[in-house]
Amino acid sequence: MKVMHEGRLIATIGGNLSLSQIESYLAENSVELPMDQLDFIYEREEALQYRKLSYLQESDPLYMEWQYDQTPESKQAWIDKVAEIKARYPLPAA
Repeated sequence: MKVMHEGRLIATIGGNLSLSQIESYLAENSVELPMDQLDFIYEREEALQYRKLSYLQESDPLYMEWQYDQTPESKQAWIDKVAEIKARYPLPAA
């Protein structure tokens, strides 16, 4: 993953890190920028891999719950989680 600020490369980080882990990594390397001003750019295969892991851990259990109880609320929770994961790991522009 590339960490960008105003179009400038700040860091390249390997691995699927949480926002707090990224923040700690940047602080340890004397990069003091607000997290909301940073862009995270993933390679296509990297984003797909992280999406797959997140689906398995986060959205698949919600899908199974929806399949079990068939309520509109459980369906929406699953759909919202899938959208959240896609937003967290966007695919790069073609």
